[in-house]
Amino acid sequence: MGPKSVAIQSVPAGIIVGDAERLLTEILDGTESENAAISIDTLQAKIAASTACHAAIKINMPLEQSKMEWLLDALAKTDCPMSCPHGRPVVLRYSVKEN
Repeated sequence: MGPKSVAIQSVPAGIIVGDAERLLTEILDGTESENAAISIDTLQAKIAASTACHAAIKINMPLEQSKMEWLLDALAKTDCPMSCPHGRPVVLRYSVKEN
């Protein structure tokens, strides 16, 4: 390991170990394109947002009824229930014809 190396010793719950390097690269690439003097609070918020998105329930992921109900209840309690921390939509509306 050299001076520009990083050792990942653990990953947050819900993150697949194999995705840790990609998650870290995404976070670091995002901060590099911004201001080099990024605050620790801003960096922590970015890490939390990226970690949450990587650990999130994805499209076509099978869920039990109780998990779906819990998820919708928790989503309704958030400040911004229609998008993830990155601004991507989390709820889509389909017409009956599209089903």
